[in-house]
Formats: sequence, structure tokens, C-alpha cells
Amino acid sequence: MDVTHIVGSNAITKSVNYPVAFILVNNRKDFATFYNTPQSRYEGFFVMQGDIFFKTLSRIICQDVPSSFEFYQGKGLTVVKCGQQPATFMIAKDEPVLVFEASTKGDLTVRLDMRHQFYIPQWGREYHFYEDGEAVVVRYSDDYLIEPIFMSILHDGKFQPLKNWVPVEYERDRQRNSEPTTIYEYDLGKFNAKKLVFAFGISETEALARARRYSNFSCIDNLIAKPTKLREAGDGAHKEAVDIAKAYAKDSLNDLFIKDRMLAGMPWFTKPWVRDELISVPALPKQKARAVILKYVHASWNGGKLPVIFGGTNCCSDGLGLLAWAILFSGISLGKQEREILASKVINSIRLLEETENEYGFIPSEEKESWMDSIGRAGYPLETQALYSKAIHLAYALTGSRCYEEKRQGLLASIRKHYFADGYLYDRLFDKTIRPNVFLASFFAPEILSKEEWMACFDRVLPSLWLKWGGLSSIDIYDKRFCPVSAGESDISYHNGDSWFFVNNIAALILYNLDRKKYADYIDSILNAS
Repeated sequence: MDVTHIVGSNAITKSVNYPVAFILVNNRKDFATFYNTPQSRYEGFFVMQGDIFFKTLSRIICQDVPSSFEFYQGKGLTVVKCGQQPATFMIAKDEPVLVFEASTKGDLTVRLDMRHQFYIPQWGREYHFYEDGEAVVVRYSDDYLIEPIFMSILHDGKFQPLKNWVPVEYERDRQRNSEPTTIYEYDLGKFNAKKLVFAFGISETEALARARRYSNFSCIDNLIAKPTKLREAGDGAHKEAVDIAKAYAKDSLNDLFIKDRMLAGMPWFTKPWVRDELISVPALPKQKARAVILKYVHASWNGGKLPVIFGGTNCCSDGLGLLAWAILFSGISLGKQEREILASKVINSIRLLEETENEYGFIPSEEKESWMDSIGRAGYPLETQALYSKAIHLAYALTGSRCYEEKRQGLLASIRKHYFADGYLYDRLFDKTIRPNVFLASFFAPEILSKEEWMACFDRVLPSLWLKWGGLSSIDIYDKRFCPVSAGESDISYHNGDSWFFVNNIAALILYNLDRKKYADYIDSILNAS
């Protein structure tokens, strides 16, 4: 199928022979995501209600399989073509409403999978519906929901009820070892129509009113003129491709931001994971970045550690350091009172962490407290110590007290002394395993080593981590624990072979800043793979 990304007058297109999906997200963080053919139970139209998501629509089944996708940046719509006939998907900016519109009338089967995002009842699922003029109003309940939820489907044609439960097999879920891979879903009926408006509500009145507000809205009319600069995507990244990717990356950050938090990712990581949120802060507009940081300033902290998920109880060993790094790196301006509150919390946290320090000044990470949480990794991870230095650095920046700067310098020297051996940085204290955490340490605390030492370190570890398609393994490829094939949702390979997008690109950035010519092959390969 052909996939085209359009930003202003620029566009890039590529023919691919694998399943492709699109995602649309509104200001409420409702989202719609669909593959060209059914691939995952996590595709569909999802609605945010409070802090949870409900799945509603599973799929609109057209007569023909889509042959192309066109993604319009900043327009909130995707164009799907079946042959030469275009159809559009558009998600309303501030309401849980999805609008589908084709260029001509045709048969459209609506398949529903209404439920909590993560809970799939085997029994007790009930759909009731009735027609109200040009709308079909659906009431859904199951044994998990406290109250029923509603979906109104507005149309401009004819409706034929089907009321069939059908098994749907999801190939991508099967490949990812993500059960269940077969789900029974509900074919509500067949519409002979050009336009369908799907609106969610906690009452039938609310759902119906929302749908009718979009009765005159036309997605097709929103189509913009064809871009003047259309380019075929080759194997390598070129300027237009990079610029378009950059625009969509910014959109992705915006799509994940809501009020004062960042959702970790859609369609399934829809909670504010602290690490994901904080490492994204410097890339946010200043106002949004400040909102995220102020949330932490005014939150309650559990000792010297932050939770893995904001508001949760499980803690991570690197959260405080990431918060400090985010504040220092992004240059966020705080008021006098905010600085005083933050200083008090940071100083208290450091005092508590000092009680856990070993004889070298390192703080421990308990089982599953590092970002590589699938392998335990208890002990003294390298990147945790690098980030601890950032927490101490922030204390110095907030107070001006020399004792913190002296402590930071002592910690950096201790890291260099006890981790830098055999030409590279160990992954944990006394653990010689080669992992890409050396790049994270360089990213967060480049002052640990000199430029020449960093280059020597990377020259030593890159051959042991490099994957020929253009990424870094999460463990030495010659280590007996290395998994050459991803195990999918099973965490066997997560941190023992799987390659991580954010680590790869941080590595490319570091190599670029060190010596872009020397490391050009690595940098270009990572960029092309990304």
C-alpha cells in the first residue's frame, strides 16, 4: 500500500508491503487508530472518561481493503483510499466524536467492541439499540462496568441491523504474544451511507446530542490541495523526510500532553509514566514544560524516590535525578516560592538517599527500580548514579551551597574510578555487562568522562551492541542472555535484546556531537531506521 505524509506543501510517499496504521488524537485525548487490515485489539475508537479509556468502535468494514493512507499533519484527519475512492476519518477537537465520510455512498459494516480498554468480558456483554430518525443509539453494559455507556451513530443513508457476534483474529497481537489474539466482537449492522458520525456519551441523550452537532460537518470538504512537492521515499533519510518526521514528532508530544502530564503512549500506555514524562520535558513548549514540573514541585514525594507512574506506589531509583535533569536541561524558570518548595524537597530527598549510599557514595536501585525493570537489575546501575549527580547539581543550583557542588564532583570522580574499566563503563558496580546505558549516562552527565574517553568507550561497546538494521541491542549481542528475536509482550527479550527507539536516538545524538564524521555510518543508520 502507498503511505503519504503531508506537511504544508511538502509530502513524502512510500509503497510498503506490511500492515500500516494511523492514529488521530484530540484535545481530550480520545483517539482513533486503525490498520489497513485488522491487526490488534488495541485499534478502534477509544474515549477518555476521567482517568480511564473505553473502547467503542472496533472497525468500519468497507467493500474494499484500503490501498493507501494519506496523513495530513495538523489537520486532524486521515484520508483512506480504496482504489481511487477517498474516504476521510476525522476526530473532533474537544468532543468524543469520530466522523467518517466517503466520496460516494456504499455499504459500510459497523463492528463494535465496547468495553473498558483493558478488560475483555467473556460473558455478560449486552448491546441494545434503537433508531431515532437518522441515528442509531447503542446502549452497552457488561459485568465490569458500573453504569452502561452509549454510542450514537448518525448516518445519511439506510441502516440494516445484523446483530452478529463474530470472532476476530488479530495477527499483530499473535506475533507479539499478546493474549487474547481472538476476540468476539459485535457486528451492529450495515449502513448504505456516505457519512457516519460516532459519538460517545454516558447517557443516550448526551451521545445523540453530540452526534447531531456534527450532522452538517464534511470531512471531504476539509481536504486540502495536493502538495506541490511530492517526493518518493528511498532507503535513506533526506531533508524533506527529516523535516516531516520532526513535525510529526512534535505533534506526537502534543497529542500525549494533557493539562500537566504526559501520557506515556497510545494505544496502551495511557498513564503518566514518570520517566517517559520527564525525559520529554525539554522538548515541550515552555508553558507545558513548566506545568509538568510544577506538578512535581507541589506533589508529595515518597522519601528520595518518585513513583514509576505518577500517583502510584511503586518507586523508581532514577526518578528524582530525571526530574533534576529535566529542570536543569530545559532551563525552566521558577518563582521564588516555587524554588523554595523545590529546594526543601530536593534537600530532604538527598538527605534520605545519603542514608542508603555505599562506601563509594553510590545509591542503590532495588529489584525492578531501574528503567530496565524486566530483569531486576538490583544494585548500583550506572545511569542511576549519573542521575543522582543531577539531583545534587540541582540542590547546588537552588541553594548555592558549596557542599553540594563538592559532593557532586566527588560522586563523578567515584563513578569514573569504579565504573570506567577495560576501556568502557560497566553497567552496574562490578558488573561488566555491556549495555547501551553508557549512552544514557553520557546524555545525563557528560562530565563523567572527557571527550576522548567517551569516544574510546563507545568504540569499545558499539560493536557489541550494534544491530545491522540500524539500532542498539539492550545487551551485548555476544552475551548468552541475548535474545536475537523479540518475544513481544513477554518480557524475556525486553532488556535482553530488544532495541529501544529512545536509546537509539539518544545514542545517535551523542555520537553526532562527539564526532559526526567518524560515527556517520552509525548515525545515518539509526536515522534511517527511525
